[in-house]
Amino acid sequence: MSAYKKLNCCFGDLTNLTQSLKNLGFKPVINKKKQKLVGYQGDVRNEEADIIIPKNQISQVSNDLGFIYDEKLKEYTMICSDYDLHKGLGDKVIQAYALEAIKSALRKNKFNMGAEKRKNKKITLKVSKII
Repeated sequence: MSAYKKLNCCFGDLTNLTQSLKNLGFKPVINKKKQKLVGYQGDVRNEEADIIIPKNQISQVSNDLGFIYDEKLKEYTMICSDYDLHKGLGDKVIQAYALEAIKSALRKNKFNMGAEKRKNKKITLKVSKII
């Protein structure tokens, strides 16, 4: 059984978080009331989350991925299993969120987004703004 870890990742915007998860191909389940996470063997865990990516959306041997809202910090904390962290899932989610947050800030500030290049896990954005 893989243990869950909480990662404080500054996921402060629900729209950016859900869009970044969708960009990764997931269909996040947003719960009105926290739900328990499920382990890879179908075992119900003690950890609860507001947003859940069911394990079957990740891989056959993964655990649920969860996000819990912290009222005090006004941000979501990622709850990810050791196994899925080792497979790079946490890093993928963090990068996808960062990219979505950057794009959102650029749109709000009326920047034009050009090409997006992905190479060796790096993303390069070309942006411009006429002043």
